[in-house]
Amino acid sequence: MKKPLLLFDMDGTLITLHEAPEYHGLSTGHAPYVSLRQEMKAVTASNGVPLEEYEGLNRMSHIWNRTRGYAERIGFSEPDTRALMDAINDPFTRHEAIDHMHIYLIPGTDEALDALQDAGYELGLVTTASRGAYERLSSSPEFGYFGRHFRYSITRDECGYIKPHPEPIARALRLFGRSEFYYIGDSDHDAQATRAAGGLFILINTRRYDEKTIKTLDPHAVIDNLGALPDLLTR
Repeated sequence: MKKPLLLFDMDGTLITLHEAPEYHGLSTGHAPYVSLRQEMKAVTASNGVPLEEYEGLNRMSHIWNRTRGYAERIGFSEPDTRALMDAINDPFTRHEAIDHMHIYLIPGTDEALDALQDAGYELGLVTTASRGAYERLSSSPEFGYFGRHFRYSITRDECGYIKPHPEPIARALRLFGRSEFYYIGDSDHDAQATRAAGGLFILINTRRYDEKTIKTLDPHAVIDNLGALPDLLTR
């Protein structure tokens, strides 16, 4: 029987910040993230999106998806929609570049990906990071050339909507021609996108969620690092 496809998140799953944000439940007051949300909202407002569309949103992906949905709902032309999303993407990309100056490859990642490939699993990557960030990091010796493990990768630049929307995962499934999959990620958005796309979610608990928070995510399994994944899948 063919083994299920394995899809991986990137930030928080393969790589992480040297000084990781502290999470309280699913939220964090990490100053750079707060600043990015404010910039994205300001761009959204300056492009005529009504305040009620985004006022109560406190996650970057929610602001992105709500703005895209608004543009489509009221009939923005494709060029206007693209211009709006490019404007929202600008602060996202700038903050991402700063974040990625302070990251490292999580120990055991390269060995785990090698072991999974040797065991006959197909591997793909689905990330909210940009294509430029993925290509830069995944082809770097500093990060073990981790892109060599993945036949296909999907970034936010290929998508209209981003996680927790299932579109990025659905795009990866079409590329692989597969339907049964595990998604390995570190966040609630990863869990939600996986369920919406019909897969099983494995939480890599790099955010150090407590048991109550983990229960709300309802993962198929929980691991502390990717080194535990080959044995978990065998069991």
